[in-house]
Amino acid sequence: MFCHSTFKQLRFDEQLSELNAFVSDKPLEIMELLKNHFDLNKFIPNSFSNNYYSSLGRSKTLHLNSILALLLLGHVFRINSVKLLLLFLHLSPYVQEFCQFDNGKLPDEPFISRFKTTFENDINDLFENFSSHTMSICSEVDSLLPDDSDLKGFSSTLIYDTSGLKPKVKENNPKTTQNIIKKYKNYAKIINNPDYNPYAAAYNSLPKYSSANPDIKLDFINGHYGYFYKFGLLSNALGLPLKLHFFDDKFYSLLPSDFKSFEDQKYSFDNASLKPVLLSFFPDGNSSFSTFIADSEFDSYDNFALLKHYKFKKVFIPLNVRNSKAHSDVVLSDSNGTPICPIDGTEFIPQGACKGKNRSLRLKYICPKGFKIKGTNKFTHSCQNPCRQTKSVVTTYKYPDKDFRFYPGVQRNSDEWVKVYKKRTVIERELAYLKSNSSLMSPNTLNTASMRSDLLLAASAKLIIVILAYAINKPNFIKNIKYCKTINNVLKFIA
Repeated sequence: MFCHSTFKQLRFDEQLSELNAFVSDKPLEIMELLKNHFDLNKFIPNSFSNNYYSSLGRSKTLHLNSILALLLLGHVFRINSVKLLLLFLHLSPYVQEFCQFDNGKLPDEPFISRFKTTFENDINDLFENFSSHTMSICSEVDSLLPDDSDLKGFSSTLIYDTSGLKPKVKENNPKTTQNIIKKYKNYAKIINNPDYNPYAAAYNSLPKYSSANPDIKLDFINGHYGYFYKFGLLSNALGLPLKLHFFDDKFYSLLPSDFKSFEDQKYSFDNASLKPVLLSFFPDGNSSFSTFIADSEFDSYDNFALLKHYKFKKVFIPLNVRNSKAHSDVVLSDSNGTPICPIDGTEFIPQGACKGKNRSLRLKYICPKGFKIKGTNKFTHSCQNPCRQTKSVVTTYKYPDKDFRFYPGVQRNSDEWVKVYKKRTVIERELAYLKSNSSLMSPNTLNTASMRSDLLLAASAKLIIVILAYAINKPNFIKNIKYCKTINNVLKFIA
């Protein structure tokens, strides 16, 4: 690979960094590269075009590719508002030419706002086209890497994390929360009860969602609590966004509504979020990814069963103490895995599968000397020397996916575990990158459809740079780049 500024060979990830530097240092050059080596029309779904032009009626002066080029260019250059983007467009004939506004008709701010809210589903389809193409590029690059490369396997590694957009609602005003906490701290002084926790009481009194928009919910994200519009992100080991999934009312309706602390709420919400994201990302099954990485918030038997179902060979999720409570009484098992009495070796009686709300699938067994009390659903036992003190009957459970959770295709805490798990930090950087634009860091709008569109466009802009980095390094494209004529003989794809 080559570098545009110094004409030295670069790896694929280094070339991405080089082009990202071009965005701020050489904006005209990056626009020229996009103009010559990126065709937006190839990625626009036909359904998007049909929906857009049918909504315009007879007025078709603003073409879809022009509007999308403008919005994507705004996210490439991190322009933080529609108003500033339109000012940028009106003052620059070069930008007008690049976006192909060739008839003198330019969009206004209401048009752009309506576009993002009306066509959010189509914008998502556009992002998925970029994502699919990027995955193909990454697979090809990965196949050409030598086996000892530190990047080997990046295309088959999937990393997951959650985050949220924090809009400007009154509940996110620090003074609002401080006043509530102050009220409960004063009450704590009055009652003088050492067991009373004013912070927990203040948390329980906070509304569960913003009065401005119920989709903006109370949550604990990035080390602090607030009201967020939450989403999940899947990326590969280069941190490239491959899937964005926003959580709706159906998702929250399946979760508990009351929690003892923000930490418990975060664990419950994060843990349950993995399933809907993977279901939408793998509608036809997983054939591209073999390694999965996430933090300990996603440690549960259900999640490991789900990852096993999607044929992940190695899973790097640290064990979470919330899901690893040791039992003081250990029930032995025979060679078939059936629990047995520790005194005489008699097999426990199977009671079938059971699964409570937000609980992993369990197989229930009771003591061989246990029985149900006639006319009730309660159990008792006839054992004269019970192995565990209980008012009912000795009960134990087997978790079908327990072995995969403890032995997820790689030895925990091994050198391989430590080395691979470090790659999880790339998704943290990617989330920070996506939200570093002030339009996403603290959105002015309360319309969640507009937030979704902006985040999808920001992720699409990131993938466009990847597609461009791949295109300009193909030998048949080199001759078209004016400042690379001196390196026409450099045809190696991988350094």
